[in-house]
Amino acid sequence: MKGNDWMGIIIIMGIIGVALFGGIKGSGNEGLITVQNPNPVQNQNVSQNSASLEYQIKDTEFKVEELKKLVQAEEDKKNNSKYFGMIDLRYANRATDPKQEYLTIQASYSATIPIKMTGWTLKSSSTGTTVNIPKGVYLFFTGTANYEEDIYLAKGEILYLITGISPNGVSFKVNKCSGYLNQFQTYVPYLSSNCPLPRNENLDSIPKTPNNDTCLDYIERFPMCRIQTESLPPSWSYECNNFIYNKINYPSCVDTHKNDSDFYLGEWRVYLRYSESIWKQSREEIVLYDELGKKVSTLKY
Repeated sequence: MKGNDWMGIIIIMGIIGVALFGGIKGSGNEGLITVQNPNPVQNQNVSQNSASLEYQIKDTEFKVEELKKLVQAEEDKKNNSKYFGMIDLRYANRATDPKQEYLTIQASYSATIPIKMTGWTLKSSSTGTTVNIPKGVYLFFTGTANYEEDIYLAKGEILYLITGISPNGVSFKVNKCSGYLNQFQTYVPYLSSNCPLPRNENLDSIPKTPNNDTCLDYIERFPMCRIQTESLPPSWSYECNNFIYNKINYPSCVDTHKNDSDFYLGEWRVYLRYSESIWKQSREEIVLYDELGKKVSTLKY
C-alpha cells in the first residue's frame, strides 16, 4: 500500500477519534483540552456512557479495516494482469528428478480467445528462482527439424511445464497420434494412448484374398499406439505386410489425421531443459506473471 493511502487512513481515524471523544489529553485544564462545539446534540453524544463509547470505538475500527481492504483491493487491481482469473497455475508435481517435476497451467473456459504464454514468467517467492515459458512446436514431426513458434492456450487447454529435457528434443502440442511416442520414450505424465485403431484405417490397398485373411485378422486385433517390432510371416502378401510396417506408426498417423477436427488434444508439453529440479519440495510459493510483469496466478504448497 502506498504512503498516501496510509496517510488518508490516519487522517480519517483522527477525525473519527475527535468526533467520538470531543477532545484530547493535555497538561492543563485537568488534563483535558476541550474542543469547542456549539452543537448541543454532539455535546450530548460526547457524554455517552462507557458501553456506548466502546461500541462506537469497535464500529470505527471495523470501518477502518474495511477501508484498508478497499485500498488494498484497488492496489491489487493495478498489479494484477488482465488475464487474472483466465489463466490458473493449478498444480505442482514435486520431484527431485527434473524429468518428473512439473507445473500445470490451465486456461479457464471464460477465456474468449487463445492467450499467448510464450514470454510469461514464473518466480519462486521463496528462492527467487525465475523461469520463462519458451516457444514450442505446434505439430511435431519425427526425423526432421521442427519449427518452434509462440505457444497459445485456448479455453480449457492445459500446459504441462516440465523442468527437465524433452524426450523428443522439443516442446510440443499433444495430438491423437502422440501415444506412439510412448513406446520407446518415457513421458511424465504419460501421453494419452488413444490413437486411431489400425483396423479403422483405409485397408483398400490390401487384396481381400484368402491368403490375406490371417493378416487382416492380425490387423483387426492390433493395439492402438503401437508399431510392429517383430518379423511378420513371409506367407502374408506384400501389401498386407507393407501396411503393418509402414502405415501403423506416428508419422503415417500424423499424415493421415492432421486435418481431423479432433486431431489436437488441447494439451502442451513444455520443457525448461534444466538438469536439476528448481522448485522447493515444501513451503513454496510460485507466482505466474504475464509478459508485462503483472501477476496472473499464485500457487502455494
